[in-house]
Amino acid sequence: MNSLFLGHGWHRRPLDRDLANKIASSTGITFPIAAILVQRGITTPDDVIYHLTPSLSSLNDPFTMVDMERAVERVIAALDARERVAVFGDYDADGVSASIVLSRFLKGLGLDVSVHIPHREREGYGLNPDALSRFSSEGRTLVITVDCGVSNYDEIAHARTLGIDVIVTDHHEPPPYLPPAAAVLNPKRPDCSYPFRELAGVGVAFTFVRAMRSRLHGLGFWNSRPIPNLKEYLDLVAIGTVADMVPLLGDNRILVRAGLEVLGAAARPGIASLMAACRITPPLSVEDIAFRIAPRINAAGRMDHARTAQLLLEANDSDTAADLASELQSLNESRQREDGKIFEEAERMIHAQGERPAYVCASAAWRRGVLGISASRLSSSHLRPVILFTIHEGIAHGSARSPEGIDLMEALRSCASFLDKYGGHQSAAGLHLPEDRISAFTRAFEEVIQAQIGRAAYTPVLPVDLSVSVQEIASTEFCRLYPLLEPFGAGYPPPVLALQDFHVRERRLVGKGHLKLRLSSPHSNGPALDLLAWGHGDKADLSWDRMELACTPSLSVWNGKRQISLRLKDARPRKGEISHDGRKVEKEI
Repeated sequence: MNSLFLGHGWHRRPLDRDLANKIASSTGITFPIAAILVQRGITTPDDVIYHLTPSLSSLNDPFTMVDMERAVERVIAALDARERVAVFGDYDADGVSASIVLSRFLKGLGLDVSVHIPHREREGYGLNPDALSRFSSEGRTLVITVDCGVSNYDEIAHARTLGIDVIVTDHHEPPPYLPPAAAVLNPKRPDCSYPFRELAGVGVAFTFVRAMRSRLHGLGFWNSRPIPNLKEYLDLVAIGTVADMVPLLGDNRILVRAGLEVLGAAARPGIASLMAACRITPPLSVEDIAFRIAPRINAAGRMDHARTAQLLLEANDSDTAADLASELQSLNESRQREDGKIFEEAERMIHAQGERPAYVCASAAWRRGVLGISASRLSSSHLRPVILFTIHEGIAHGSARSPEGIDLMEALRSCASFLDKYGGHQSAAGLHLPEDRISAFTRAFEEVIQAQIGRAAYTPVLPVDLSVSVQEIASTEFCRLYPLLEPFGAGYPPPVLALQDFHVRERRLVGKGHLKLRLSSPHSNGPALDLLAWGHGDKADLSWDRMELACTPSLSVWNGKRQISLRLKDARPRKGEISHDGRKVEKEI
């Protein structure tokens, strides 16, 4: 049965209740907390403790990453020979933050380091021959890539002819043949034994930094100088990790949780100015990074040049930082307007195509840097893979996005004969090909998607974790433990709980058209919960007591006391009640 607000069915996430009970009893946590963890793949008591008490000391050993020994030894050789080094980055928030983390550490070692962030439209993604030629002319004999490089076989082979060694640090899916680099650091390599595969580009760069500091410590390098405090880099690591939407589990969870604390201190003038421009006050959340900070950093590379974002994050004085933050704000507003235009035009094209397994649209008028945002929005609304191309001088440059459950990289590999170049992740990729191949590629891509998934996989549903009572959520133990589950984010969503059997004590309008309900148990005068129905102030008169509510807990602090409230996601009549279409509800989830 479809729901009142989203219009979807609800789907109960699979739950091994016996395992959840075992976890709860062996660790002393409440059953709802244990169930949420089990559904996210955290299924042993040791894993639960590790997850709820993340510590920087629990990060995986950097030397378990394949080629790490070779990479560290190559940098030590560069130190001994006083070589000149270049860091080659990427133009998104992950690449910019990774470039700064790595270059600052290397400069702290005393190396001569330059940073090159490519221009998205003039240079494109990844290493390019012109940049390598410039590095060679400057006498730079070691280039380290961040957030790119694993697919740059030809460019790295060319670097060797120029007398340049390349160390690759990347997290994108590696091609069948790795480039001829001095070292390739990528946890997604099939031969890599690093326990956590889902690091962002900045996470791989930071792991490299951890390894270098450790090895140099063993060599006595820090005996005569202060050892760097790597925690100072974690604000940048958190920004890049959240912005790249990698799963917030394992090492990523540890880095982001610690990084949020560093971000809250706003020690960097650039961070402080950006927070002021976004009207963010500590403590920061993952949402603050994902929806306010990262879009402004990304706007530089999408609309102009990512160097503006780099300069902001590296700024040493408040006045310069404030000017750069204002510039990023203006670029982000321009990006929003461009995104709206592309979205509307592509929406019309999709409507004209009718029902398809995937949608491919192209226009010479679209800005390349904004395609990914628009493709993501369209993919979410149509629950189909979407590829948007912009065409320049006969070449179609595209961004692809897909809903969960579809492997874009697998699909693009199947269509590789049509493509000049492609790369990315399971749900996001970039590609380009000659304009005259678009039609043939589209047909092949649609066939691969249809075969890979099938139409039934696109049925929209709201995933629900478990049913709970008011008493369970309002309990002191749940309120104490729930903050330990945070931060939530990509690959680790906040729980959606189904609430039944409650009494509405009070209903009132708050803010600009929002509805707040005060809920309690119908069987006692026990604790009560506030539930906010965002944007549903016009529904105050519904028979809420007869509803089943899908909601997400939210923690707030009032008068120094922590309390849980709820945010409504959806609602539907309970079993035995009459639905909005006049039918009796015969079953629950």
